[in-house]
Amino acid sequence: MEIRQIDVIQIETPRYYGHISGHVLVKVHVDDGPVGWGEASDYRVDSAAVTAARYRELLVGRDARQITQINELLRRQVTPHLASAIDLALYDLNGKAQNVPAYQLMGGKMRERLYVCYPIFGWQVQEDYERAMSYLQRLRDLGHHLFRFYVSGDSDLDDRFLSDVASRFDGQLVLKSLDFSWRFHDWQEAVRYGDRLRRHQPYHFEAPSRDLRQSAEFTRRVDLPTTWHIHDLNTAWQAIDAGACNAFNLACVSGGPTHIRRLFAVAEAAGCKCLIGTDQESTLGLSAQVAVGISVPNLDLPCDPMGSVLYTATPARQQIRTEGSYLYPFEGPGLGVEIDDAKLRDLTRDAA
Repeated sequence: MEIRQIDVIQIETPRYYGHISGHVLVKVHVDDGPVGWGEASDYRVDSAAVTAARYRELLVGRDARQITQINELLRRQVTPHLASAIDLALYDLNGKAQNVPAYQLMGGKMRERLYVCYPIFGWQVQEDYERAMSYLQRLRDLGHHLFRFYVSGDSDLDDRFLSDVASRFDGQLVLKSLDFSWRFHDWQEAVRYGDRLRRHQPYHFEAPSRDLRQSAEFTRRVDLPTTWHIHDLNTAWQAIDAGACNAFNLACVSGGPTHIRRLFAVAEAAGCKCLIGTDQESTLGLSAQVAVGISVPNLDLPCDPMGSVLYTATPARQQIRTEGSYLYPFEGPGLGVEIDDAKLRDLTRDAA
């Protein structure tokens, strides 16, 4: 299956709370086989034409079955997001060619579903307390219960909000994590903040500090896992060597399933826990996240992707199945996502 052409389509999808996310969709054509669709999630390019030309320069004439070889090439030549988009498309294309879901190409199911959460941001609580609370009411109305919280920087406000969540929803909503978003430069301040909110019983803390030593001191002093976003092998080694975390937050945007499955293996060897991270994927990206999540052996913590609830529009005919804070894989060939041409046209902002 020789790659003949690559189309690039920049789309935009609104989030429920109003923010507009861009996604770069790619469509890989081969000489004798199906078409593969991929996605660079929550990502924009300046020009679809320039991006398509770069892809063609690197990929036209290559064998679409050589997924790892192509992934190695692209991660050296383009951004991790753009490498990820092609990686997704190749799993989609090869799965269709073999008439199996993408997760079968990754070794098959280790579990049937992915436990996932909805994001609530501290700035939303600061701007409009009751509106932020309404997002959780919507979550509950849709039959879900798991959420994560990006701290605001005001521990009193965060404590009040999380206490109100427990009270108003009678304990029916569960806090997945407290995301510090690298905000602390001093481990003592991070520990004090964490101790203040620890009573709300999160599964883990996320990203206390970008500084390896500060994060390591924090990790040593708390009784919950500390997770870091790990994007590459070098960062994985540095985090393990410094003790900066004891759990990896991994996502397909970091080079695609081919690359992050290697990071899962590093974590397993080092005794680190793992989760699938980010909440930013549209349907193609979400399907890939689920395929990875159900196929790796070492998925230890609840995960973050919930684009099917976060976004109000999709280019797909059908959203991925989301029930009770669980995501279920598409069972069709490849990523299992059928693109709706009319929806795609409505969401497209640039194409080549």
